[in-house]
Amino acid sequence: MRVVDGNSFPQLDIFEARAGQLRLQANAGARVRRADGGIYTLHTGVEGLRLPTGEGWLVVGDSQVLGYGVEDDETFAALLGATNAGVAGHGVGDALQHADELVPLLHPAGAIVLLNQANDWDEAMVPALDRYVVRGGWLGSIRQAESHGATFWSSPLSQVHLLAYPAIVIFRRSPPPPGVPNPGLATTFRAAFDAFARRWPDLRAVAAFLPVDAATSEARAAVSPLALPGEPWNDAAMHDATVAAFAGTEFIDLQPALADPLSFQTGDYHLSVQGHGAVAAALRENLGGALRGAR
Repeated sequence: MRVVDGNSFPQLDIFEARAGQLRLQANAGARVRRADGGIYTLHTGVEGLRLPTGEGWLVVGDSQVLGYGVEDDETFAALLGATNAGVAGHGVGDALQHADELVPLLHPAGAIVLLNQANDWDEAMVPALDRYVVRGGWLGSIRQAESHGATFWSSPLSQVHLLAYPAIVIFRRSPPPPGVPNPGLATTFRAAFDAFARRWPDLRAVAAFLPVDAATSEARAAVSPLALPGEPWNDAAMHDATVAAFAGTEFIDLQPALADPLSFQTGDYHLSVQGHGAVAAALRENLGGALRGAR
């Protein structure tokens, strides 16, 4: 099924296209298989935000914020007592648009915008629904919208886990090699971040750089699913360009906090429980008493 559907994302079936934006369904839940075979649960509340509901601060970003592979109360947003507005598939533009939507509803004291090296530079500022299609709650490549796999995932058969789960295991593939990223996009991200900050002058806006796992240590690079021949993600150029582009604003470099290879899941580049804890500690150290409800 993964072979014929263009490596879509059958792990989670609670996506929806809402008002032209990629979102998660409200008051939904899923049991999801990790790359190591373990199962975790994911639940959303109002506005499709992952539980538990936080207060004080808002965190936006992609699946690293959402917390693929960890339980609801183990994400770094939950550990900080913040609102988790992560949506798998979001790029920087999508995340900022999501923040624009939520700020007047939630009135947060601050917003953390996560810049994910593993995805954001490959996705640039292209909206999620120009890259993906939602069928029956599943998220797939828009290039494969009419494929046999997309038809399967949008049919009632996709709910028959005795068929779906073994197929996922058998045909599970590593993420496709990304294109050569452009470090210059960091200035584009900074411009979009500044525009967001100007729209909400009473909001404390903070950007945080999350490195790809292969760039955090030699030990992690040796086992990373993204450490492919000629793979550019461990190049320091993107990190250095981002640090330079975000000079003069509130910016948190999370790379030093993730040097332990166990900060990421086995067979997956997503943060582990330990990694979420490390990110929460780094954010708490940088933001101090501003984070109400942190634990």
